[in-house]
Formats: sequence, C-alpha cells, structure tokens
Amino acid sequence: MSDPLHGVTLERIVTHLFDEYGWDELAHRVPVKCFQSNPSVTSSLKFLRKTPWAREQVEGEYVKLLHREDANPVIEAVKRGQPVNTAGVSQSKLHAGLGWMLRHVPQNAENLRLYFLPILAAVQDVNFWPDSETMPLINLTIEKLHLGAGDDEIGFLAELVKRGADVNGTRFWPPLMHTVDVEGQAYRTHTRAPRMDVLDLLLAHGAKPELRDAQGRTALQIAQAYGLKAAIQRLTPEPVEKSRRRVEP
Repeated sequence: MSDPLHGVTLERIVTHLFDEYGWDELAHRVPVKCFQSNPSVTSSLKFLRKTPWAREQVEGEYVKLLHREDANPVIEAVKRGQPVNTAGVSQSKLHAGLGWMLRHVPQNAENLRLYFLPILAAVQDVNFWPDSETMPLINLTIEKLHLGAGDDEIGFLAELVKRGADVNGTRFWPPLMHTVDVEGQAYRTHTRAPRMDVLDLLLAHGAKPELRDAQGRTALQIAQAYGLKAAIQRLTPEPVEKSRRRVEP
C-alpha cells in the first residue's frame, strides 16, 4: 500500500487542510498555537517544522481527510482529472462532492463545464443540506466565489439559483447578507476589489433586502458597517415619491 504522504510537502498539507476546514475548525481538530493565534500558512509551517509531535498530528488529519475524499466517487474522479459518473451516487455524496469542489477547485469556465455543472445536473434538490456540510450549497458557493485570481465566474451560482436555490433561506444566513459580508471582508482586508455581480444576481431573483438575521441586522446595515458604497446604493430603498414619479404617465 502506497504512503499517502509520499511526495507531499508540508505546505501542501497545511494548505489543503485550511481550504477544507478553515483555521477555527483546524484548531479544534489540532489544538496547537499556530492554528489558534493569528494563524497563517507561513507561521504554521515555521511552527510545525520545529515541532515534530504537532506535525505528526497535522499529517494524521491530512491522511484521514484523504481517506474520506477517496471514499466519495465524485471527489475521487475529480482529484484524478477523470470524468465523473454520477449514476448510483447518493444525493449526500453528490452534495459532499460539490462542497469539496467549491473548497478546492477553482470555479473557472473549464471546471464548470467538466465538473461542476454535470454533477449539479444529477442533484435532485439544490437546497438539501447534508450533515457533513457546514452550510447550504448556495452559501458555500457565495463564500468561495472570491477564491482565485481573475477567472472566477458567477456561472455556478447562477445555475444554482436557476435550479431553485433559496435566495432567502435562513437556515444558515440569508444569502444576501452573506454576500455583503464576504464582499465587506474583501474590502476591509484589501484582498481584492468588491464585486457586485453576486449581489445583483440575488436581487434580480427575489432576494429580500428587508430580511434580518438573528442579531436583527439587514444586508444594508452590514454594507454600511463595511462602508460598501456600491452595495449601499443597491440596497437602499427608493424614496416613495421617486418611485411614484417613475411609474406615472
């Protein structure tokens, strides 16, 4: 049996675990300082290279993740660059496969054509939320649209909405608010320029700006907190007088 760690760099291991779990969950699984306090890939590598027992735990988590990935025929095929045969694959595994792809595979046009859309076509209910996933498919798609450098597309999210994804779902966080938060974080951390295409898509398909989250906040209030001028403009209700003038003959 081949060694799953053979030829895999520590940087690859940490990056893959971070993409899958995020720092908070990774710190829960491997409670070491480099994941708990101001985590980054660079600082984690520095700590793990001089702390063998911690590196061993991290490598163990990576191997467990690989076994779980390879048990899903969707993930296994995508990892090997092979066509995905969805016949007989359970809905839970299809959703888990799409979730894994959103975390690890760029949403560019080629991957959409080869993997994302064919697998989505086999999904019966795009609003199904399996226990293995931390958030519904629409929220995860919004969360991960900002990954990558220039060729990220809105195509998968657009197809989800076309297939009936609930743009006003409140099981996790209303998608409109989630979108504003993702864009606000990008703006605040200067990681990239905010994008409004996701916001526009959701509004065009009936997303309700007046929805409130568990803390009583609206999408507009979140946009105002971040100072997202373009989002504020889109989410601010028109004055009644202006609306009436537009429809009067």
